[in-house]
Amino acid sequence: MQAVIRIVSMIVAAAVVLGGVSVVSAGGAAGQAIGISRSPTLSLGQLILRENFDDNERNGIWRIYTEDPANCVVVEANQRLEVRTSASAAGAWAMYVANSWRFDTESDFSLKVDLHYSPLTYAKGQVGFGLTPDAEHPRQQQIGVGIGASGMFSHFWYKTIDGISSDTSTAPRFGNDATMYLSYCAEVDELYIGDAGYGPDHAWITFPGLLKGKWGGKPLYLWLGGSSDGLSLTSGQAYLDNMLIENGDLLEASLRDVYRFWSPRTGKHFYTINAQEKEKLLIEYPLVWTYEGVAFAAFCDDSDPLTRPVYRFWSDKLASHFYTMDEQEKEKLVQEQAKTWVFEGVAFYVYPSGLQPKMTSPVYRFWSPVKGGYFYTADEAEKENLIVKFPKAWNYEGVAWYALR
Repeated sequence: MQAVIRIVSMIVAAAVVLGGVSVVSAGGAAGQAIGISRSPTLSLGQLILRENFDDNERNGIWRIYTEDPANCVVVEANQRLEVRTSASAAGAWAMYVANSWRFDTESDFSLKVDLHYSPLTYAKGQVGFGLTPDAEHPRQQQIGVGIGASGMFSHFWYKTIDGISSDTSTAPRFGNDATMYLSYCAEVDELYIGDAGYGPDHAWITFPGLLKGKWGGKPLYLWLGGSSDGLSLTSGQAYLDNMLIENGDLLEASLRDVYRFWSPRTGKHFYTINAQEKEKLLIEYPLVWTYEGVAFAAFCDDSDPLTRPVYRFWSDKLASHFYTMDEQEKEKLVQEQAKTWVFEGVAFYVYPSGLQPKMTSPVYRFWSPVKGGYFYTADEAEKENLIVKFPKAWNYEGVAWYALR
């Protein structure tokens, strides 16, 4: 299940600006930034999403993608998103990529971005934006549009890339600044690109049958960025500004509460992200399982590309559940201990060590040789209490994963 954020272009009633991102509500109540809420029922309502980069600090709705961080970066500075490269850059790209939120290709959408590119050189450089179904590898499958220059020729450009298949073209450009428009008609599966407005009447190129047809209707991440090939781009030469999504449905990463239960009969704990499973235990098994509240928050799908699955096992022998995101540990149980541990599938998605965002907290794992079961907690005080007061009953096994609290 994914939360749907509906955006419409209309007269606005209220606005909230968080980190340079303006989320404007048309329904009379202030909206919230995408990706902040943990509520499974919250919808951001009818909104306009504007990113003007005025705070000079990356907001949580974006993640960084860079292929050569030493020579090509995107930086929020001077109230815009600047592309900066060194002369050693070799065509690598740097981008802001939507962090977990995506366009739903079942609905129309439209957006525009202001672009600036001033160098007129033989070496190639460019700025632009586009869509991709793969946030981790956006250059492998994408459509992009922008402005740039090469061979002393200033140009507009567009490209589509699908693995090894690509289509790229340019057209003359006579100014350093342009506003580029991208829009989509879901009914006929046509994507329109132009510099004068939305839709087929303003498009200088139309892509039919791409998003639903060739790409199979996958939700799409937005990216903003640029690159150069042997060219130094300094502050003020290449940048993007005033990104505005005026229409569309956005799918938000499905962050949900993970509920914790304790059984007075077995002394074991159980964790589930499934609200129906939680309600079943509360209603049908109140004497077997005692509800202890929300343990942490996780995702019920892999819509955030930084997350990894946590696998769930059940043991009749130990009357206990086990959770792990370690692929080798999972495979060992499946292949070597199938009689002891029954594989129950993916429990939820969380962040592994090294990929965790700043706002996450570690979830610690304990094993009890006394109880014959595992315990997981994101509570620092609870963790320290077990380590200090019950070292013989509970063996501390380290950080299992990272989640939100």
